[in-house]
Amino acid sequence: MTSLWFNGCTNLLCLPPILVDHFYFAIMLIANVLNCLVALASIYRVIRRQSFCRPHGENDDKLPSDGTAPAVTVVVACYLPNEQVIIESTIEHILLQLDWPSDLTLHIVYNTPSALPFEETLRRLEGCHYAPRRKLRITKVDASTSKAENLNHILPTITDEFVVLYDADHHPDTNSLVRLASALLRSEYVAMQGSTYIRNKQASLLARAVDAEFFVTHFIYFPAMEILGGTGYFGGSNALWRTRVLQQYPFDRARLTEDVDVSARALLDGHRIGFCPKARSGELAPAGPRALISQRLRWFMGWEQVTHAYYWKVFVSGLSLRAKAGFCYLFHLRWLLLFAAALAAVINPVITSPFVYPLTSWTMEFQVCVMTAVVLYGFVALLALHHSNVYEERRRQPMAMFSILIFFIIGWLYVIIHITLQTIAFVKVALGREGRWEVTARLYSGTSPAVRLGAVAGTLAEPLLPAAQAPSGRARTTVVPETV
Repeated sequence: MTSLWFNGCTNLLCLPPILVDHFYFAIMLIANVLNCLVALASIYRVIRRQSFCRPHGENDDKLPSDGTAPAVTVVVACYLPNEQVIIESTIEHILLQLDWPSDLTLHIVYNTPSALPFEETLRRLEGCHYAPRRKLRITKVDASTSKAENLNHILPTITDEFVVLYDADHHPDTNSLVRLASALLRSEYVAMQGSTYIRNKQASLLARAVDAEFFVTHFIYFPAMEILGGTGYFGGSNALWRTRVLQQYPFDRARLTEDVDVSARALLDGHRIGFCPKARSGELAPAGPRALISQRLRWFMGWEQVTHAYYWKVFVSGLSLRAKAGFCYLFHLRWLLLFAAALAAVINPVITSPFVYPLTSWTMEFQVCVMTAVVLYGFVALLALHHSNVYEERRRQPMAMFSILIFFIIGWLYVIIHITLQTIAFVKVALGREGRWEVTARLYSGTSPAVRLGAVAGTLAEPLLPAAQAPSGRARTTVVPETV
């Protein structure tokens, strides 16, 4: 039989070229609409003057300084011995650097498989009272084997109106907590999620790449997600909750992303979570590519677990149509959005390249569709660069802007990595081979915890001035044991 190619066929199905154009145009149109939702939502934010003007409002980031601001509890879950090298600097940072105009109690809640000498160092600070109005509590959860169990142990005991959660390696910016609280108090949300950056980004190129990714996702994609879906989600750290609400949702130790599971249950009950990207907190970079891949694979498997668990429940819930659509955007549409990103960023550039089928050889409708998507992608990149210029420290701006620019240029590689990990995660969850939760190895440089924290404890053990003589403002580096 004569080959199809000798009969003038130009494609595998031997369809007329114009029909192929129309068919592929329809696919690309759908993909580009999905991809451009972020850009359109960002344009909407700009029109509402939330992106360019609202962040500069002086009154948006202030709380009453007359002592009428609500008390807040800070909870840091810790696993020893893995995090004993970093937890002491986190204690220092939160109690001495984090601004809060009222009472602040820091709970370090930890578990360890075996007794450690470092525990004695921590206990030396148990019950100490930081001036002004700062307290530290150290709690060991003997039966715990997970972060979820640590949090479930301490959350029911909290009586303050607000509770903020940080990971053990997080150093929130000085004004981060105040920004979270002011945003939460102005809203009807039950929680406000801040943003994250890599605080030791100078350690490696990988650290800079992750920092650029974090910036783009927190300042561009997550706020757009909130507009499109009507809500955000809880990312596990640097998030401020209304305590009474969070206490209703115990963390599930069987989930690889227990924070996303809490988000799903809260959203199904009609609650909403907001994003406040300008409330920033720095974390340590993963120790290397292997640690990063392990972390991201765990995240993807966790999202798959939650999606499978609540896939149908949203449709029979009493949520409004928009709330259901928002939930589906977060969970059900993840695969469709990822496929659309792969089509637009990976497949289409190859097909329309000068070496295959040049873009100029396609129909005008198709060319307009592609060029519109490229323009909107450029707008998102420029918006990210603008935010970097506004929110990054001046000394970090040039390198941060360069890293973000590179991130957008090699976005196709980012999409390939994500769709690969997402596929692996889907298979693992489908086969029930998720494995166990593992602590991400982090880059860290510093003195040993015993030496560093011991020195701090010695300084903090100096007597406090009487209350009448104590200076107002930020907490001082002196403590006295508090009678319990």
